[in-house]
Amino acid sequence: MHAKVRLWLVLSLCVGTGTWFYVHRILEPWTNYSDTEKGEVIAQMGDLYSPWVGTRELLLHRRNPYGPGVSHEIQTVFYGHAVDQTYPPGTFVANEQRFAYPVYVVLLLAPTAYADFKDVRDRARFTLGLLTAISVWLCLDILHWRPPLETIAALILFTLSSPQIVQGLRFQQLALVVGFLLVAGGWCVCRSHLVTAGALLAFSTIKPQMSVLPLCAFMVWAAGDLIRRWRLAASFAAITAALFVGGELLLPGWLGYFLTGITAYRRYAPTSSLLRMILGDTLGEILGALIVAGLLAFAWQNRKTEAGSRTFASILAAFFTGAILAFPLFTPFNQVMLILPALLLLRDAGALSRFSRGVLIASLGWPWIMSAALLLFPPDLHSLSQLPLLPSFMVPFVPLMFSLLLMARRTKATDFPLPAAGLK
Repeated sequence: MHAKVRLWLVLSLCVGTGTWFYVHRILEPWTNYSDTEKGEVIAQMGDLYSPWVGTRELLLHRRNPYGPGVSHEIQTVFYGHAVDQTYPPGTFVANEQRFAYPVYVVLLLAPTAYADFKDVRDRARFTLGLLTAISVWLCLDILHWRPPLETIAALILFTLSSPQIVQGLRFQQLALVVGFLLVAGGWCVCRSHLVTAGALLAFSTIKPQMSVLPLCAFMVWAAGDLIRRWRLAASFAAITAALFVGGELLLPGWLGYFLTGITAYRRYAPTSSLLRMILGDTLGEILGALIVAGLLAFAWQNRKTEAGSRTFASILAAFFTGAILAFPLFTPFNQVMLILPALLLLRDAGALSRFSRGVLIASLGWPWIMSAALLLFPPDLHSLSQLPLLPSFMVPFVPLMFSLLLMARRTKATDFPLPAAGLK
């Protein structure tokens, strides 16, 4: 068994090395050429640049980060010019790269206000990778899965090498922070640190589209035994109120600016849910609403379950997966929320049919196999062919596959943790 554990660790090292060779030798050169040919950007600044500039301008110069002046400065760095935000008929709609977060995100980014952005970007990649690695460890603890240290290291390396996390690290996406905050909040609940959990969950609202559905799970659970769990709801409400009030002190009327920015964001950077992409807007929204209703009913039915139980972990995994399916979170880096469901499925692989295990292996293994194939047979990097994106081909469908596998697992799993399968 010890030799098998070492084999998984060696495999994870090979996968991690291959993935990052693919990123630096295939993906990034092709992306830079593609963007240049399309004339979209003159500099790849990542997703952290806009909130970082907004933070600096607000804290150092007292300028409105949502204002057109700050937006035009950001756009000039990306495109070499300000973007015409009126969009006459027939005009190409460009990503306006606005400051599009609740204003209290500056509280998280304040330590970077005086730093050079190159240093901020380098440190952000390390920090986001570290938070993701910690998320894996916290998820294992939530699941009461305690494999050998070599297996934990392998799981962390596999996670950091997944296309979803790789994209988040390349773009320095705050979605990885939100994913960590939600998992850390769940871990604190399992450890009965309810006040700390409420604070962490309050900060997760920096990306409300990611956090709103999981927050419903936590609040329903708190309502199941308010005498013992009221501190979770009270802490969340108090910290959220403090963030809103603090934001008002920093920028009076910030909520109105934020809502206006969100309206504009939906025009220049339209996002969608997986269900709407597959079924169309109407059917996708109907099915998404049914999934949300079903999840809320599931949480309410099990509202009295104890934190740290198998059922509690299943509720969190279901809500994380449901959010990716039903909410406008189609961009791959948002799938950081699938770390807990993925580990749950790996732990309970013995409760899946042979076909289901094959689907799980295929969905997880495809990116790494295709990355290796592209390294062995490099495509033309000076063309607009989508072949360099082949490792990400199955990524959009992972949430749907995970949701089906979770339901299949529930029909066979007992109410007690099963022995770890596959990676033990």
